[in-house]
Amino acid sequence: QHYFIQSNLRKVIRGMSPAKTEERWYNQRPGQIAHEYVEEESTGSHSKVYTGRTTVAMGVKERIETLAKPKLSRSTLSYGPSLSWGNQQTMWELTPAAKNAQPSERIMLLAQPKKNMSTQEDLKPQWEFSCGRESPIIKPTAGARTGTGSDRISHLSQPKQPPYEYTENRPMFEFSCGRSSPIMEPTKAAKSASETRNRTQQLAQPKKVHNSYEANREVQTILSDAAKQARPTERLEQLAEAKKRPTGPFREPEWPVAAGARKAAASERVRELSRSKGLVEGFQGNRDVQWNVNKSAKQAVATRRIEELSVPIQRESMDHVQFNPDVFKVSEAAKKAKCTTRTEELAQPITRRS
Repeated sequence: QHYFIQSNLRKVIRGMSPAKTEERWYNQRPGQIAHEYVEEESTGSHSKVYTGRTTVAMGVKERIETLAKPKLSRSTLSYGPSLSWGNQQTMWELTPAAKNAQPSERIMLLAQPKKNMSTQEDLKPQWEFSCGRESPIIKPTAGARTGTGSDRISHLSQPKQPPYEYTENRPMFEFSCGRSSPIMEPTKAAKSASETRNRTQQLAQPKKVHNSYEANREVQTILSDAAKQARPTERLEQLAEAKKRPTGPFREPEWPVAAGARKAAASERVRELSRSKGLVEGFQGNRDVQWNVNKSAKQAVATRRIEELSVPIQRESMDHVQFNPDVFKVSEAAKKAKCTTRTEELAQPITRRS
């Protein structure tokens, strides 16, 4: 009975609801939106009204004219007042209320200009003798100068005391870098010692120069007295004379050949020696830089295999390869591949004798 009552109520509600409810275009799916054309009674073929997503219905002809108009350039549009920079004009005109308004104390404080530090004479040494910052050492006040410190402050103000067995070595720090000299000074006992061992005297001797050592020769050689008084021999005087070069007359470059020389016949040995050296069997001379191509080479037709080998390899450019994350990735087949015995033999390093 309860189910029968519910079914009757549904029928009554359906009868009270309108026959068809139009769903809003913004609630419809993209595939469900339909462009309807409504015909009026007193219009012609161009009387169809466009009722798509547009909020204002218009005719098809008006719609086509609207779409045919060129797009306006937004550079010519003005979204605000025209401004000319470099003057004191405001962007927007001030209202009378803004002109007559009284500023608050906070606004007056913020409107104060920044203090010009370059005009103050008391800060001039701060920029001349420093980087512009004040000294971190705070000047003591008058109360701090006249005040007395507590026992704890007096204890902390005491300087650090050196150890009990500390001995001051001021010359080491005044005339050196703080380290002692590696040259040890002899003690008084060593200075007053008179008896020395033979070994000590031997070690005290300076190192001698090698027997074949020759010192540096002076730039200017000093002649001995014997060299200054020596007299050369006849042979030296003969060698010291300058070479005599005759001034002429010389023999003519062309001279007559004797009749005996003209009728002379060469022996077999002379003819053998006069022969030029022959070339080795199989010797080929230098090839010319330019040579003529024969007719068979000009009329030759390449085979299909040669054409396949002549096709260049098409590789991807770096512009595409750099965006491929797997370009240098090793395939699984390459990881599991096994090289041949010949490849292993060629991969062995060359064994050289040590």
